[in-house]
Amino acid sequence: MKILALSDGSKWGHKAAMHALSLAKKDSAGAVEVVLFSVLDKDEIRSSAFYMCSNSGLCYAIAEHEKKMYEDQKATITADFEDIARQMCCEGVKCTTKIVDGNRLTETADELNSGNYSLILMGAFGKHSNHSVGSFYTEIAKVTDVPILLIN
Repeated sequence: MKILALSDGSKWGHKAAMHALSLAKKDSAGAVEVVLFSVLDKDEIRSSAFYMCSNSGLCYAIAEHEKKMYEDQKATITADFEDIARQMCCEGVKCTTKIVDGNRLTETADELNSGNYSLILMGAFGKHSNHSVGSFYTEIAKVTDVPILLIN
């Protein structure tokens, strides 16, 4: 069994990855492989930086905001993945991590199509909301037949 655990750096993405660990530990044969996957979508980061600068009146520094947001997001996800991968290794669970740049939907769909996955785990919410299930779930559900488990 191969599980794709999606994360955007939010606590919900972390919960999804930890749930993947929990599922993998239940397999006594040790045949579960977990892939921790995240996409750094520069267009989304640019939009967030623009929103931030227009609210603060600091649009002269938008390029700096965008660069810092990208670096912060990458560092957060990398640290989270390293911690979770270390835990999985200690539990005897095979784990790989992938952090890619690109369009979130396109890169995730490409990974799904190339990975022979049995299950997708993702947080019910993203980093920008905890009120309703995010639109990314709906987008992913349209491009795959792999079962998706939303973690709340």
